[in-house]
Parts: sequence; C-alpha cells; structure tokens
Amino acid sequence: MFNLLFAEAFKLRHRLRAWLGPLLIMVLVLIAFPLSIDVSQYDLNKFYFSIIVISLLMISFLATESIFSEDYEDGSLEQIYLEEKDFYKVALTKISIYVFFIGIPMSLIGSVFSFANGVSADELPKIFVVLLFSTLILFNLFAFGSALSLNKGAMLGVLVSLPLTLPVIVLLGRAVRTIQYGEGFLEVLALLLGVGLILMAIMPLIISATLKTHLE
Repeated sequence: MFNLLFAEAFKLRHRLRAWLGPLLIMVLVLIAFPLSIDVSQYDLNKFYFSIIVISLLMISFLATESIFSEDYEDGSLEQIYLEEKDFYKVALTKISIYVFFIGIPMSLIGSVFSFANGVSADELPKIFVVLLFSTLILFNLFAFGSALSLNKGAMLGVLVSLPLTLPVIVLLGRAVRTIQYGEGFLEVLALLLGVGLILMAIMPLIISATLKTHLE
C-alpha cells in the first residue's frame, strides 16, 4: 500500500497541470469575484462564502476529471487488473493523494481569501476544516463520476455525480452559517466528517466495480 501511495504521489507531483491548474483557476475565480462588483455597496464577508462553495464544487470536478483516464489509456489499469483483480487500493490511494495535493491547498486558499474579505482570524481554522472535509466528500463523488465516464465522455460523469453533490452543498452551507452565528458548529462538523469517512470507505468499492466493467 505504501509503495502504491509513493508511486501515485510521484505521478501526480510530476503532472503539473493536473494539480497546479485547478489551484490557479480557483485563485483566479476568487480574485475576479470581488473585482466584478462594487465592494463599497456590499458587506462582502456575509456572502463571500457562496463563491468559495461554488469554486470548491467546480475545482473538485476539474481536479478529478482525469484521475483514472491516463492509467486507462496507457494500460496501467489493465495491468493492475491482471495482477490483483481489484481496484480498491488504487481508487483509495488516488483519492487520498488528490485530497493531499489538491484538496488541502484548496482549503487553504479558501481560508486565506475568506480572511482577505473580512472574516475574523479566529474563524479561519473552522473554515479550513469545513472546506477540507467538504473537499474529501466532493473528490470521492467526482472520482466516481470520472470512473463511470472513463471512455464515454465527461458529460456522463457530470450528470451522475452532480446531483449527488447537492446534499453536500446544503450541508456546507449549513456549516458556514454555524461559523457565522456561532451555534451548532461541532454537530455539523461531525456530520461532515462522518459522511466523508463513510464515502472514503465505500466509494472505492463502487469505483473498483465501475473500472472493472470498462476492462471486462
């Protein structure tokens, strides 16, 4: 398992476009949003979370769109299937590496931009943790969509995975409100963590079965 982790980390680290591109797009979106409105007319910190949530959703999809495609195209998935007959470890490792290399920086970027737009520094750890757990959930869902649409076009993955993300967006919005009003944060955080861990255990099984159907 550790060898697989190191191998996937090495591959992603050298695919600069795969991890740096989504992060730069997120920065661009978060910078462009305040510039597109007259900030003097609005209390920006009250609704800046909304654009962060939308950015999180969009960048999570972009980051995981090609999570399995390169291995499928170069034959690596077929070789793994012939050796182990199971993609569970591959799916779990890839999602974990993507969360580490892309999800954590995304959460940091969202936290920094929240602070830059008037959010109290005391709330930054809460924002970071909420964004990180939300990213964990979104990466699992969009990785499933990517596996499902492996040789059928990205639109199928969007149509399948996007409805699954709507409850996550609602839960993330609830978490943001608890940060703003200071009540119920731990309960919502526990729910986000529980959903994230459950998906982290179950979704690789579903992805594994999905990838097998593309090779059999």
